[in-house]
Amino acid sequence: MPLILSISGGMFLLLVGTPVAIVLLAVPIAYLTMDPQVPMIIVAQRMVASIDSFPLMAVPFFVLVGQVMNSGGITDRIFKFANCAVGHVQGGLGHVNIVASLLMSGMSGSAVADVSGLGQVEIRAMVKQGYDRPFAAAITAASATIGPIIPPSIPLVIFGAITGTSILQLLLAGLIPGLMMGLALMVVTRWIARRRNYPIQHRQSWREVGKAFIEAFPALMTPVILVGGILLGVFTPTEAATVAAIYSIVIAMFVYRAMTLRGLYKVFVESSMIVGAIMLVIGAAAVLSWLFTWLNIPQTLAASLQNSVSETWMLLILVNLFLLFVGCFLEANAALIFTAPLLFPMMEQSGIDPVHFGVILVMNLMLGLITPPIGMNMFIVTAIAKITVPEFVKAIWPFGLILVVVLLMITFIPQLSLFIPSLAFR
Repeated sequence: MPLILSISGGMFLLLVGTPVAIVLLAVPIAYLTMDPQVPMIIVAQRMVASIDSFPLMAVPFFVLVGQVMNSGGITDRIFKFANCAVGHVQGGLGHVNIVASLLMSGMSGSAVADVSGLGQVEIRAMVKQGYDRPFAAAITAASATIGPIIPPSIPLVIFGAITGTSILQLLLAGLIPGLMMGLALMVVTRWIARRRNYPIQHRQSWREVGKAFIEAFPALMTPVILVGGILLGVFTPTEAATVAAIYSIVIAMFVYRAMTLRGLYKVFVESSMIVGAIMLVIGAAAVLSWLFTWLNIPQTLAASLQNSVSETWMLLILVNLFLLFVGCFLEANAALIFTAPLLFPMMEQSGIDPVHFGVILVMNLMLGLITPPIGMNMFIVTAIAKITVPEFVKAIWPFGLILVVVLLMITFIPQLSLFIPSLAFR
């Protein structure tokens, strides 16, 4: 009864707009108040223990990379190069939007950094060229979900830190799924563009493309340096985040000369605020996860599901439906910390590869970023494009549908995510 009351209270707080971190903390605190079998100090201890992790040190540095890119002229150059490369295709700026997200995802590892940085440039350019605002917002939000799949990925780093799964294998596992998401979105964009007769830009000359590539080259080298350095053993995935942060600052300040010391200080302050919010959510979600584990809820859930579901494919469908549902109501990082400890033991007992499950989990939660009622990307792009949530929902469904198709392919064809890690770890 105390647990039911605590969860009911938490749901009420969530529905009235209480910050997610407060809701996640309120449930265990209310439970321990009604049933004080454990001292309340366990809440503080679990919060501190959850963020006292070496792999999680990558998170603030990847956040810093995203902020530097948005403030240091890197985002604009990536968009310009993508525009020169694919802007001449039917619905060109839609494709530019997707390609720019693919390029930026190799640097920031964050969907929110992508949509809040590139999104402003992309939506403004698309509206100016005659694209309707809901379509511009929808493709921007959908393409930004690629960021946390292709390495470096903040959610995959967090998943690896929580479950003890190899972060390097997780990062490599996201390459093919991320590219598949990009290609799928381009197919839908082309279909919609032809139906609505969206404008076609003139083809850029090879000289213009080359010039844009040279300008963007320092930024485009970031994923090459990161992935190459990790595979060659020069640095760990956690250390790679530091390398990426230093490299992006050098590019912004000394190559593009688009950032001053004052601007860098502002970026540090903004990044600190974002990281503080993320770590608070991680700590709060860890307390709730501990409570569920202490009450044997994951074990009970795993046993009941395994007794009622005999086939692995049925289990995967149920897990996907559950994750999609959770992603609709919880912020992505909070949902990740909440669901990973809950489902990971069950996946292991069912013989599902931990790396494969990590990609499935993160892809599900990324879809939650573009769905009501809590989708972060949804709220950001509706604010940028100045449209309503119903307008966005009407425009996003073709992109959401094709991303679900990709998710099902990744779910039931494990080699799509495990092929590259298997090559690197023969």
